[in-house]
Amino acid sequence: MSALAPRAWAAGAAGAAAIAAALTLGVVRVAQRHYERAFAFRIAHTTAAYIATVTPPPPPPPPPPAPPRSRTRGRRVPAPLPAAPPPTSPARSYDLPSLLTQAHALETLPGWSSNVEVYSGTAPLVAATAAALSPDELSNLAATGGHWRDGTALVPLTDRDGQDVVGAVAVQPRSMPHGPLPGGFGFSFPAAVIAVAAASVIAFRQHSLRRGGYVGAALLLAVASYVDVRAAARQSTDRWLFDTRRLLQEAAKRLPPPRARNPIPDLAGIVRDGDIVAGEPGESAARRVRVDGERRAVVAVLIGPQRWIELRSAPAEIEAPRWLIGLLPAALLGPFAIIGLRWAERTPVRRRRETAIAWGFLAPATVHLVLFTAGPALYALYLATLANFPALARDPLTWNAFLNSATYALYVPVSIGLALAAAVAIHRYRAHWSGRLLRAAFLLPYVASVVAVALLWQAIYRAGSLGLGRADWLSNPRTALAALMLMSLWVHAGGQMLVFLAGLQSIPQSCFDAARVDGASAWQTFRRVTLPMLRPVTWLVSLTGVLGALQMFTLVAVLTQGGPFPLHATDVAVHRIYRTAVGAQAWGMTSALALILAVILLLFRWPQLQVLRREARRA
Repeated sequence: MSALAPRAWAAGAAGAAAIAAALTLGVVRVAQRHYERAFAFRIAHTTAAYIATVTPPPPPPPPPPAPPRSRTRGRRVPAPLPAAPPPTSPARSYDLPSLLTQAHALETLPGWSSNVEVYSGTAPLVAATAAALSPDELSNLAATGGHWRDGTALVPLTDRDGQDVVGAVAVQPRSMPHGPLPGGFGFSFPAAVIAVAAASVIAFRQHSLRRGGYVGAALLLAVASYVDVRAAARQSTDRWLFDTRRLLQEAAKRLPPPRARNPIPDLAGIVRDGDIVAGEPGESAARRVRVDGERRAVVAVLIGPQRWIELRSAPAEIEAPRWLIGLLPAALLGPFAIIGLRWAERTPVRRRRETAIAWGFLAPATVHLVLFTAGPALYALYLATLANFPALARDPLTWNAFLNSATYALYVPVSIGLALAAAVAIHRYRAHWSGRLLRAAFLLPYVASVVAVALLWQAIYRAGSLGLGRADWLSNPRTALAALMLMSLWVHAGGQMLVFLAGLQSIPQSCFDAARVDGASAWQTFRRVTLPMLRPVTWLVSLTGVLGALQMFTLVAVLTQGGPFPLHATDVAVHRIYRTAVGAQAWGMTSALALILAVILLLFRWPQLQVLRREARRA
């Protein structure tokens, strides 16, 4: 009993390609909605700041009327009690007629790309017959800073001092085409059609996967989808630039004369997530430039006769590569599914059943691996956007951390030499009590708790410093890292000695006997026999020691916390990752740092795997 029927395989292959194309288009649509929503929230906050800048405060209340004169003679009439002040209303922080005018004016701005509703308290001003906000919804805005409701970004409108929430601003982006093709489609839709057609041709004509070109069509779908996602991100930034430019131009007209002479400080309050600088006449289109080494989206704004400013913002397309994490697996799902179906077509039923049972047993471990290893790794890649790497390159603490890690790893050659010497001595006197005692002395620090060893050496350094009448090594920025290296030398030499000892025991005794017969001295035997035979072990110990040194964290966390401050003399790479995550909570920067360290570790892990593979072949 064998094969899956050819027609069933063909239908399954075409269906898998269609599912992969639908998933890819779904990821594209999610990304487009994400950037559309990001634009809506951004322009809503900008609109709220614009209203707070241009709307005047309410007029002062009229003075209370004077009390009437008493006509009673010879008697003292008590003065009337002062009138109670009127209850304050949140909407009274702006002049209500002016606020109503500004709300209606937003809808008439030329080229404005969104529908805007302004609420005074809970009452709508633009569409007076629309549903009002609930008091709970208004109070939630004060706590959350905004939320998404029925395709609308709803953000709080604060008073002129930015203290109390007196209303809300709702922005609903108008639909815009997502690509240059007819109908507003992007490049991903025709690429999906091409991919499904290529898979169908492969399936129903019984071609091989390579001959049919479906892999190329799937990669084309991934590239086209990424182009559409990047275009959506760029469109989000450009829409915000153009709409904010209109708000800035309107605000510049309404500034009183003293402030209109230097409007940049006042206009900067409107653009809280961008920059405004003095500019030169420029074209109306947005452009991308580099400012101090960073990419910026820039548009020129005319705010008066021959008076120009420049509006700058970080372009959203910088973070677009993170969507490749979803686009590539979705697009390549089709080729992998077709490969699996081809295998099922050519495999007997019994073997397919055995394979299914085997994967059933592996499923729990696979799910655990995906959830707790692959999932966090992919999420770290998602957080580590390309924008974080230039920032890390300009951060001196990053360079200092990696330099400290490289300097700390220099103890490894010294510990290898010490471990090799100890292993040779122990191997020579292995039958004597002195050899056993020396082996126990080297292994004891290695098997002890790292925290206990660190506290012991801390006490040793402090006792030595008190005896010399000066600060201990751990408090001196010139000696703190050297103190950690000396401690690590004492701790790790025992483990390396154990590996060398195993390597010495694997060398045949006949090699040493032959060298002795040839008249070789002890040094010549060590140089000509021992070292060449221990070369694979030496490589393994060296690479393992460097990998461990680059990942050192416990000694720094227990003894110095990256100090001595403020020089960060012992701030190594793993500790810098920890401080960035726990202290600053900059998860994107943390993920980028971790990714850089992972690449460095892989560079050392690869030759280690080659050594292990070579030794396995020899065995």
